[in-house]
Formats: sequence, C-alpha cells, structure tokens
Amino acid sequence: MDLSPQLHAFVRSVRAGSFSAAAREAGTTPSAFSKQVARLEQKLGVPLVVRSGQGLQPTPEGEALFARVQRAFDDITDACEEAARATGPRGQVRMSAPVELGHAWLVPRLPALHRAHPQIAVALELADRFVDLHAEQFDLALRVGGEGDGRLVQRRLGRLRRCFCATPTYLKAHGVPRTPEALAGHRLLAILRAGRRVAWELPGGGHLTPQGPVASDSNEALRQLVLAGMGIAWLPDVTIAADLKRGALRQLFADTPEEPGLPIQLVFPQSRLLAPRVRAVVDFLVAAARSTMSP
Repeated sequence: MDLSPQLHAFVRSVRAGSFSAAAREAGTTPSAFSKQVARLEQKLGVPLVVRSGQGLQPTPEGEALFARVQRAFDDITDACEEAARATGPRGQVRMSAPVELGHAWLVPRLPALHRAHPQIAVALELADRFVDLHAEQFDLALRVGGEGDGRLVQRRLGRLRRCFCATPTYLKAHGVPRTPEALAGHRLLAILRAGRRVAWELPGGGHLTPQGPVASDSNEALRQLVLAGMGIAWLPDVTIAADLKRGALRQLFADTPEEPGLPIQLVFPQSRLLAPRVRAVVDFLVAAARSTMSP
C-alpha cells in the first residue's frame, strides 16, 4: 500500500507541532493534514497522535514511527539533493563533425567551452561520413545540409557560404578582378570532388570551371595555397573567417548578393529530458554561432 502522502503529512505535522503550523508551511489547509493522518491511523490500526489544545503529541506508537520515518525522509532528501547536484553540466559529450568544418569552426570554440564548463569532457570525432547517433551512441553531431530525420532535433547554427578570396599581395601583382567574368584571366585554385574540378557558382549567375596550378579535395589545403599567394580560391566563409578579419585575405565581389548557402546544424536525439551536459554544449555552440557564422 502507498502510504507516502499520509506519512509525509504525519511527519510534517509532528515536526511542526500542529496541523495548522504544518499546513502553513505546506501552503494548504489544516483539515487536509488532519485527514491524511487520520487515514494513516486507520490503515495501521493504531492511534499515532493525541490532539489537544496544546497541539499534537505523538503516542508511543507514533513516536516510534516518527523516529524511523523521519530518518528515512531525511535520507531521501539528501539523496535527491545529491542527484540534483549531479545533474549539473558534467561528464562526457560524444560529438561528431565533418573534418574541415570541425577544424575551421568547432575546434577553435572548444577552449572557451572548457572555460565555461570545466566539468564537461568532449569526445570529438572528425569524419566526413554520416554518423547514426542512435546506433553509435553519439550525443551530438554537427552537420551541413537540411536533410531531416524525425528521430533527431535540429538546431540551426548558421549557413555555410563560399566566397572568392586572394591575398592583397597576389591582387597587387595580378590585378583585382572587377567582375566575376574577369576571374578567367587569373590563376584559380580548384576544389576536387571525385577527382574532378568543381565548377564555381559566379555571383549574378553562371558557372566557371577553375583552371590553375593546383586542385585539391581539401578546403584547408586550398586555404594554405591562397595564403601563399598562389591564386584565387572559392572557399567556405568559416574556413577563412579569421584570415579575412586579420587582413591576410581579401574577399572579392563583397558587394554582390550572397549565395543561399547550406544550413549548418547541430542535431541530437529527441528526448523529453536532455542531459544537462548535452544541453550546456548545445546552448554554448548556438550562442557562439551567432557571432561567428553567417545567418
């Protein structure tokens, strides 16, 4: 039989010394406490308290029950408080991200995440593959693209857009292309996909297959080659954001309309109650993206 409500009313009433005092503490009525204690006495078949004008006095049976139940309730309260402290942001968060986006954006955010939540340990896998969060027991994944999965919650961080860039030194030596069509007269560094050069989407429409001294399947490799002054590249803004900010690279056609780009999202399994460690990482990265990613 479930005696929890009656036992709580009994302990609180004996502690307070009266039904009225216990009711004031609990924000209810004295009759509610009195009825609960009466039900407990009826179920146990013994009187537990003596009601008088001076308040409540436990009977010998009531005194023995109060001593044991009070200790049990105190233990339960201590256990609940300890559990509540343990639900703070602590523990390991297992996370996946694409290699280049992870290196360019996520990894630089981790020191600040650690300072904000020193009890959280991030286990990060950088891989250009689809990670099944449920089957592989990941807490979070950083993804590019808008494909949906009904089992996952999606939090938008920003958009991945590409921009044309070169070093000031290269542009001084070879001239600044004033129109997208003028790119054809420059040394162009191409991205490779399946061994083929990817056509560039030009501002205002049209495409151009870049021809130049080097092509690579790595945006980071192209970034290093652009910084070395080898030519012009079309790179994700998150890859070169720091280089643009410090003036090492210059963005071309900055006054033209931006391409739509692809959504960058955090995804995590649906849960009625998200673990505090995961919630802390999600909230931190969403806030960080507001100032570091294209909306």
